[in-house]
Amino acid sequence: MIERQTDHTEYMQFEALSAYSQVAHAVFTRRRGFSVAPYAGLNGSVTTGDDLATVRRNRRAVSDAIGLPLTWAKPVHGTDAVFIDRAFAGDAPDDPAAFQRMHDRLRMIAADAMVTDVPGIALCWSFGDCAPVLLYDPRHEAVALVHSGWRGAAGGIVPRTIAAMGERYGSRPDEMIAGIGPAIGACCYEVQENVLEAFHSRADPLVRETAVLVTRTQPGETRPRHFLDVRVSTAQQALAAGIRSEHLDDMGICTGCRTDLFYSHRREPKPSGRFVVAIGLLPAW
Repeated sequence: MIERQTDHTEYMQFEALSAYSQVAHAVFTRRRGFSVAPYAGLNGSVTTGDDLATVRRNRRAVSDAIGLPLTWAKPVHGTDAVFIDRAFAGDAPDDPAAFQRMHDRLRMIAADAMVTDVPGIALCWSFGDCAPVLLYDPRHEAVALVHSGWRGAAGGIVPRTIAAMGERYGSRPDEMIAGIGPAIGACCYEVQENVLEAFHSRADPLVRETAVLVTRTQPGETRPRHFLDVRVSTAQQALAAGIRSEHLDDMGICTGCRTDLFYSHRREPKPSGRFVVAIGLLPAW
């Protein structure tokens, strides 16, 4: 893991992805930025009530740090992927008006994985306990950003996205590079019967076999409680889908444990912010 900073941001990068100069990526911490309490820091989301103008300043700081304009779809805790190809992007990013049209169209599309082979744009989402998954296919020059919460993990969103890239580009999972960002772990995330049902009864075998669910009884209690490790379950899905272990970087950070670095929807008083993750292909100059 590589740590970097600018005047208004602090961010982390994966060593495996950083080996490819054409890939720009970053997992931004909550530090620095312009938001004030209770969103204090580099909050990337307006959905929890932060001031719109302030969030826009934070997003500009993120864009400046990564060196690309940001774009995003509408995450809905599902398993669908959207592909931003040249036909979708049009003249973006070279033409600012075309980029804005593309962005306005994309942000209305419900998806929890974004994939592109178009240089010059950064796929971007804000997270608050769900697992950010960054994928890169070096053979076909394509990147993806995946939003994997418990519903996405139960639906196998990571193997679905890898398979979709295989269908679209011919991507091979054993050649792909993957990074798993901070997400909530079993140490902090208690779940109820509906989550257990989603993983045990409705999920496909790959999802069932890779789910990291922990049962423990708290001191002074007799009823066992159930906990889900979103981050490790997501990483195990990537490996089961064919990503080689030496090609997978896991930051190993639980958002619930490290609220000094990252926002956590489940462990912080509400409202709280969301931390930004972005990946894109740099244009060839």
